Amino acid sequence: MQNEKPAEKAANIVWVDVRTPSEFEKGHVEGAVNLPLFSDQERAEVGTLYARSGKDAAIERGLELTGPRLAQMLRKGKALSMKGKLRLYCWRGGMRSASVAWLLRLENIDVEVYPGGYKAYRNAFSRIMEQEWKIVLLAGPTLCGKTRILEQIAKEGRQVLDLEGLARHKGSAFGGLGQAPQPTNEQFSNRLHALMEGFSPEKTLWCEAESLNIGKVTLPSALYEKIRQAPCVWVESPRPARIRRAVEEYGCMAEEDLAACFEKIRRRIGNDVADRCIRHIRNHDLESAIAPALDYYDKSYLYSLRLAPHKELYRCTGEKSPQEAAIEILQAVEKP
Repeated sequence: MQNEKPAEKAANIVWVDVRTPSEFEKGHVEGAVNLPLFSDQERAEVGTLYARSGKDAAIERGLELTGPRLAQMLRKGKALSMKGKLRLYCWRGGMRSASVAWLLRLENIDVEVYPGGYKAYRNAFSRIMEQEWKIVLLAGPTLCGKTRILEQIAKEGRQVLDLEGLARHKGSAFGGLGQAPQPTNEQFSNRLHALMEGFSPEKTLWCEAESLNIGKVTLPSALYEKIRQAPCVWVESPRPARIRRAVEEYGCMAEEDLAACFEKIRRRIGNDVADRCIRHIRNHDLESAIAPALDYYDKSYLYSLRLAPHKELYRCTGEKSPQEAAIEILQAVEKP
C-alpha cells in the first residue's frame, strides 16, 4: 500500500472511516467516507463496559447496539464498493474495522483493513515531514498575485503546496471572505498529507511564505520550520495593480462582511482610518478603502520577514501576467 501511486489510489481505493461521527469530524483521511459502527454515545457505553466488565460483555453489548442497522451498513458498503476497493480504518485498526470488514466480506466485497488504523496514518505524515524537502518560497507583499503564480507553476508540472488553498483562508483579516469553513488543525495536516505523499523530496517544492497561523489553523511545526529556513523568490507588483486585484477579489463581497474585516484590524490601523475605510465601503468605493489596508499589511509583512529572513534567489518585479511571472521565475531558479 505504501508504494501505490497517488493516481492509482484515487482511482481504485475508497477510504472508509468506521469511527464515530465526532471522531470523523475532528479529522480523517482526506476524501474518506464515514461509515460509523457506533454513534458517539454508543462508543462511550461500549468502552466503559469493556473497562468495567471485560471484552466479552463489550462485544455482546456492541452486537445488541449495531444489530438492527447491519443490513443498512451492508447496503452502504456495497454502494461504495462500486467505486473501488474499500480500505477500512478505525483508530488503531482493531475491532471496529475488523468487524465491519467481516460484515462486508459476507457479500464478497473487496475490502482491506489499513494496518494500525488512523493512528498509523497520522504517524506516516510525521515520517513524510522528517524528510529533507527542497522548498522554494514565493514571498512578497499581499495582493502581488503569488497564489496565481503558484497556480501557473503547478500547470508547468512542478510540485506546488497551496497552503492557503488547503487552509481555505488567505491569511489576512479578509482571508476568510468567500471561503468554505476552515478545516480543523488535524484535518489541515491530513490535507497536507494527502498531497505531499504524492510528491518527491528530490524535486523542488514550491509554496508561499506563510506565518505560523493561516486564519484559525496552524501549520505543523516541522513544516513551519522548513519554511522559515527556505530560500525565496521575491515577488513585487505595482500598487495600482495590487489595488485592482483587491477589487477583483473582494468587490463581489457584501458590504457588511467587508466592514467587519476592517473592524478586526481597527486597533491596528486606528479608529480614524477604520472609520474612513468603512465609509468608503458604504459609498461603494472599495479602491479607497483598500489603500490604507495595504499600507498596514505591507508594514506587517516586512516586519515578519525581518524576524525570519530568507535567502533571496531571484526578484520578479513589474506588472506581468501570472503565466509570464511563473515562466520567468522557473527559468531563473532552475537554470543549469
